[in-house]
Amino acid sequence: MRNTKFSFNRAWLVLTALLMSALVAVSFTSCKSDDDDASIYGTWVNKTDTYTETYKITETMFSNGYYEGNNLTVIESSDSAGIIYVKYTKAYESKTEDPNDSSWTKSSYVYNDTIYTSWYRYSETAPDVGKWYAISYKNLTDDTVSISGAYKSGGATSTETLDEAVSEFTIENGYFGTYSDCTRQ
Repeated sequence: MRNTKFSFNRAWLVLTALLMSALVAVSFTSCKSDDDDASIYGTWVNKTDTYTETYKITETMFSNGYYEGNNLTVIESSDSAGIIYVKYTKAYESKTEDPNDSSWTKSSYVYNDTIYTSWYRYSETAPDVGKWYAISYKNLTDDTVSISGAYKSGGATSTETLDEAVSEFTIENGYFGTYSDCTRQ
């Protein structure tokens, strides 16, 4: 004679195991993990044969080692693209005459047999400090992104307000023509 208690317990264990497997499968397919959405926040590096660019982006600030900004605002146009707006805390400053202190860097180039020389630095006293700037990103994945600072010949280098920056620094207005392909560090 068969032991019905043993058969019932065995059936119950098999049924419980099947239900648990189904719950685990449903939870993995219906829940979105944090890794499903790539994040622009982090340290990004573009290395070439001649230079290295490093971009540090947190929820509050942006820095590329030269210019920096806080009050970071990100406006996403898709899951993999958007524009970052920052209020400069350190920016580009240039002079045409020879400055007196060592904080300035000399830059020279030749164009049509004429040598042009200028002096520049990135400082907390530059005219753009306290104003808004934008950085575009696209092709964002967990490990890579393309980044471009706002630049247009004859265009603005900053704006007084965030609203003006959002209106001025757009792809449609001709900014963000050259992107650096970066990897997450």
